[in-house]
Amino acid sequence: MAWTRRQILELSAKLGLLSLAPMGVGCEPEPDDDDSTPSASGWPPFEGCDPETVDWVYDGELGPETTFSHGVASGDPLADAVILWTRVTTEQDAVDVLWEVAETPDFATIYASGLASATAERDWTVKVDATCLRPGQTWYYRFSALGRTSVVGRTRTAPYGPADRLRFAFCSCASYAHGWYHAYRALAEQPDLDVVFHLGDYTYEQAQGDYGDVRPLEPTHETVTLDDKRRRYAYYRLDPDLQEVHRQHPFVCTWDDHEFANGTWSGGAQDHQPDTEGTWEDRLAAGMRAYVEWLPIREELPGIIYRRLLYGDLLDVLVLDTRVVGRDAPPTTTDQAYDPDRQLLGELQEQWLLDRLSATPARWTLLAQQICMGQWSLSTDDQGRARPLNQDAWDGYQAARQRIFEHIVDEQIEGVVVISGDVHSSWANDLALDFNAYDAALHTGAVAVEAVCPGISSPGTSVLDALFNDDNPYIRWQNSTLRGFVICEVDHQRLQADWHLLPAGSIESETYTAPEVAASFVVTHGQPWWEPADGPLQPVPGAPPLAP
Repeated sequence: MAWTRRQILELSAKLGLLSLAPMGVGCEPEPDDDDSTPSASGWPPFEGCDPETVDWVYDGELGPETTFSHGVASGDPLADAVILWTRVTTEQDAVDVLWEVAETPDFATIYASGLASATAERDWTVKVDATCLRPGQTWYYRFSALGRTSVVGRTRTAPYGPADRLRFAFCSCASYAHGWYHAYRALAEQPDLDVVFHLGDYTYEQAQGDYGDVRPLEPTHETVTLDDKRRRYAYYRLDPDLQEVHRQHPFVCTWDDHEFANGTWSGGAQDHQPDTEGTWEDRLAAGMRAYVEWLPIREELPGIIYRRLLYGDLLDVLVLDTRVVGRDAPPTTTDQAYDPDRQLLGELQEQWLLDRLSATPARWTLLAQQICMGQWSLSTDDQGRARPLNQDAWDGYQAARQRIFEHIVDEQIEGVVVISGDVHSSWANDLALDFNAYDAALHTGAVAVEAVCPGISSPGTSVLDALFNDDNPYIRWQNSTLRGFVICEVDHQRLQADWHLLPAGSIESETYTAPEVAASFVVTHGQPWWEPADGPLQPVPGAPPLAP
């Protein structure tokens, strides 16, 4: 089932979303529409604007110290703008909120400011698009309401035009009930990150004790309704390590299944029971609405989160939705997995992706998405086809994956890197036109590479160790059980990925344990396969200070 534009628009009444700005447009160069003289790089000169400020002083009754108990966050950075987020803890129907942006953490000079409103309609969450910022710069921001001031947040705009280097992290799968967020804390302490990608399963829907029992949950029952979802996000966002990583870095987020229900696809979910939990359409709408209220994500068409974020001429980020908008039900047989008519992205999103792969203005293209794109198989059928071990992933949608790979080959597209989550384990995969014929020494049919991150706290399983064998040479490295995240650095010649993993059992203790780099791999532009790196990435000298 692939959604039509009409179905998407019909859903808007249930979601009640606020449109902020076209997703990922920002300062993307459009020379055909620009009469100005292009720069030497071929990009139109950056045209900034003068930021606005407001003079506003609250003169009412002082609010409680818990006014900003859910912290601050930022996300979806463009070259000239970034989304700023907070929530006001209040029982009033509407509260005025002042936001301020400065170039230094002491706010000696206010660069931009404005007024927003926290309302019951949006669960008192506040989301503003701070515009007229300068590219490739670290900014500090804060909010004020009811006479109280939030903590200081730190964010960073994307570069415009020529860019030399970018360092980013990605993570996924943060089951609160399984333990403490030591991985988030470790990410928060990295001052040299430009952005963090969260690839889904930001929250989990299960009832207390059904999936993890290290920490309690609120609400204690499975989250189905909008009120359930909002309460679960509010509870997660009280965690100090989650608050801190949002405070220090801008996030780019996409959802997976547990924001809705386990095994989500466009028309239902494995763990949704209509006879006791209501219609799937209502549950889906509730999950979507709570997600965009509580995450610093740009909003345009309701239910559409695939989007482009451009990091100058270095990195073109295409954020995908492999879970909801166009996904047919997972197959139950190998024949279904290979059915050429089955959709994963849906026709609209797939064409959007292919068009942007063909016309990127950047050196590298990053596909930031949820599910494993590399092959997982331990056997073949009588037709010589790999039997998918995980039909919930791209393996269950063979034709959709093959169309993308063939497009990369036909269009001679270089520099494609896929980052994925979902499977609570770490993988460095070469992606091949024919996985069954792949030779790791000859790189037969290699089209791209994939880095898969482990869970922040969600558990892996050692059963997956069986996949790492001589019959699957495209799997260059894996770790099936340890939690953590991945940090990458990219320049015009190469991209390196470091897997930072926590010791076994460490997240079950509240006492913080730092992760260590377990593996480092590098891909060279024009050579789409992983090679072991000489060593882990070193800190970037002169990184802007963390927010105090």
